[in-house]
Amino acid sequence: MSHPRTHTRQRAFTLLEILVVVAIVALLVAVTTMVGSAVVNSGKKKATLGVLQTLDSALAAYMDEKGEKPPALVEISYAQLPENFPDAQSGESLYFPAIDGRGRESTSDDLFEVNSVALFIESAKVVPSTQNIVNSINPKFLQNWSPSEDYFPFMLTAFDAWENPIRYVHPKFDGIVEREGRSLGDAGEPVNIINPNKPFFVTGALPMNPARRVRMNFVRRNRLIDADFGDAGLSGGGGGGPGALSDFELVPDSDGGITSGDRPYFYSAGPDGNPATIEDNIYITPPQLADPGVE
Repeated sequence: MSHPRTHTRQRAFTLLEILVVVAIVALLVAVTTMVGSAVVNSGKKKATLGVLQTLDSALAAYMDEKGEKPPALVEISYAQLPENFPDAQSGESLYFPAIDGRGRESTSDDLFEVNSVALFIESAKVVPSTQNIVNSINPKFLQNWSPSEDYFPFMLTAFDAWENPIRYVHPKFDGIVEREGRSLGDAGEPVNIINPNKPFFVTGALPMNPARRVRMNFVRRNRLIDADFGDAGLSGGGGGGPGALSDFELVPDSDGGITSGDRPYFYSAGPDGNPATIEDNIYITPPQLADPGVE
């Protein structure tokens, strides 16, 4: 007895169906990546806030004990300085400004980030309770670091969860520092902290022989805005003779926050590590922000 053969016809996927499936998979991957990234950044923000709160507690302990805020100029002993440090003589101390900005020590135009939070930690260690609070920070966020081995000593530094040093804003240097009446395209003027005619130090605030003992006598804290440089933006230059300015010089370098009640504060520059992009900076309490004035 014979049985008739049955033929099963297999239908192939059309190109359109394949493209739809690929698109759905790509969308799911993108959504998963976005959600995962948001979760990771949320965790990093929480960890960073923990570091900021610990530093703020250390600051409170210092001010309770001393009855005053930490100094704006922080003494660094000769033993802490890098080998062959410029102009340093054995046995003398140097004074570094606890400023949120970039300093220049070489004869070139290269600028390096001032390790402001390390200067706070250094100045506050005279109060044992403050030192104990700082040491309670998770070791993965606390290590010795120097932004420039030639001009800045390795010092104990607190980092955020994106591995950028925490920033420290002292009332002596808060707000935007720039040349008065700056015009569009003008990069501004470095701050000369050893010049007594500028308002950053009153008479007697500088140590003897400041030209040698105060480091980073030129510090940039100018916050440039995209409008300064036309359609090309900050990195491409634009109006106002940008050819005379290097790309590095155009990078904004401070958040411009005004301290509250003459009390220093700490903040993280956020995921991008740029203090001037204030929209992603992380604060315990957001400070009052001062934008640059332009003619």
